[in-house]
Amino acid sequence: MFPGFDNVFRFSQNHSNRSFHADLIGDETTGEALLRGEWVPKTTLPAHWAMGKAEPLDIAWGRHTAWYYISPKVLQLFKQHGITGWSTYPIELHNKAGEVYPGYAGLSITGRCGPIDEQGGEVEPGQKEGKKFIRRIGLFFDESTWDGSDFFCPEGENTYMFATARVKNLLDENNIRGLVFTPLAETSWIARSQK
Repeated sequence: MFPGFDNVFRFSQNHSNRSFHADLIGDETTGEALLRGEWVPKTTLPAHWAMGKAEPLDIAWGRHTAWYYISPKVLQLFKQHGITGWSTYPIELHNKAGEVYPGYAGLSITGRCGPIDEQGGEVEPGQKEGKKFIRRIGLFFDESTWDGSDFFCPEGENTYMFATARVKNLLDENNIRGLVFTPLAETSWIARSQK
């Protein structure tokens, strides 16, 4: 059963300049396809330090929205606890000194739900109707379209990434930091205005 929009979370980077960032070497247009598990590279992709801390934590990322890198510890946790809706692609993660951190992998989200309801949620206070885009609070979709995965993303062209409370609680309990989790019922987002 769908757990409710208070218990499903949008997750994202914490956008701290002090965090470790590494960029994949290659064509950035593959970013969303990598995120959504729609393209799997045939070779290991090098990921070189780009900014922030010199050493990666258990969850690191690229400056591109869609690039998340997870450590062997996180991989093991996901497998041990039966977390669903994800896959990985091979990377070679380099720290600031150029040394390789073995065992890291790129994270792809393979679970799915239907498209975002563009008229869902409430218009954020202070937003003026009539603009091309408008900020809303509450990111919703048809609950019946959720495939039951712990990690999932909506249909359509977007980089939204969702996770159930199982994922959030597992990371919290194991002191894995680096992601921001916001309940979908409280998520602020920009929608195309219908006026």
